[in-house]
Amino acid sequence: MMPARRAAFAVACACVVLPACGSPAASSTAATDPASASASPPAGTPVTTAKFSTVVPAGWTNKLDDSAEVQKFSGNGEVEFLVEQGPPGQVQQGINDVTGNINILLLATPVPDDQVAAYLQSVSTTGATNLSSPRSFTIDGATGALITYDRDIQGTSGESQDMIVNHGGDTFDIVLTTSQFAFTEQQPGLQAVLADWRWTP
Repeated sequence: MMPARRAAFAVACACVVLPACGSPAASSTAATDPASASASPPAGTPVTTAKFSTVVPAGWTNKLDDSAEVQKFSGNGEVEFLVEQGPPGQVQQGINDVTGNINILLLATPVPDDQVAAYLQSVSTTGATNLSSPRSFTIDGATGALITYDRDIQGTSGESQDMIVNHGGDTFDIVLTTSQFAFTEQQPGLQAVLADWRWTP
């Protein structure tokens, strides 16, 4: 049976910028596909977990020590990585007012390889729309699947890239969520995380 995907994970993906949510950040260079290294991702600060190492992309803030933020993403497992970035450029209410995030979750229940596509598409049951067809990607030798989808984020049109990969008996869910307006601007952050990803021996 495919593991259940809790709604809490889906609805707590990002926040609209308020005084407590952060301030605008400088814009990044756009990339077309964060699963490939076709554009130069921003440099970053190395981070290591028990399962993998990667970087906090330049211009993003490591929020793993913020228990309140981490709790928003913990519904389906353990948060291994969480970074945030304010809207690029000028904040526009209802358009460019979402604090983007990249979060990596070690799922409590592994997803078998033959159920990964169905697991990804199950976000449609929690409000996601315009789901793309699953396509494959490779991260440090491990092959997974990814989709993109849209979602309303407190009145702002949001967009996410959701990636599932299995390694060593574990399932990792890697998600970039931001506004549709900022999506291509913030994709290089995800690209940097993927480009520097190495599995821990």
